[in-house]
Amino acid sequence: MARDPIRKRGRPQKFGRAAQLISLTLPQDVIDWLTSIDDDLGWAMVKLHERSTKKTRDGGGEVAQLVRFPGDRALILVRAELFKEMPGVSLIPLSDGRAFLALDHGKGVADLELIVIDRIDDKRVMDVERAALETLRELLKKWRQDGVRFESRSIVVAHHRRGSTR
Repeated sequence: MARDPIRKRGRPQKFGRAAQLISLTLPQDVIDWLTSIDDDLGWAMVKLHERSTKKTRDGGGEVAQLVRFPGDRALILVRAELFKEMPGVSLIPLSDGRAFLALDHGKGVADLELIVIDRIDDKRVMDVERAALETLRELLKKWRQDGVRFESRSIVVAHHRRGSTR
């Protein structure tokens, strides 16, 4: 049985990209400060890096994209600042300014497309948001025409309390 060269086995990448294990000695006060950002010191340092480089990034990246997961599943990832007021749509924020789209219970991708069309037609929508919505509409159409099958699922969001163990 031939293995799919794109799909990798084992644990997914911790930070969603290539990483390297390092040994690092830090003063205890710095460790205490980093754990106030995240209990995982690696994540704390990545968050600091992403915050410090966020302003220098070129426009923040793609308006929207499909982020693939094992098992041929994917979620829609968007630049959060461009999609703040979409009725029936929640944004699940990530630390880098992007967010996953989550639809209200019982809604599907057809509802999402209608919401996007309605927002595009809304005269109160700023030009930058309208351009992003038009891009998202085109991407949804392209994905559908490319054979991407969308299904409605509920996303459970858990809020992590600072200081609790992982």
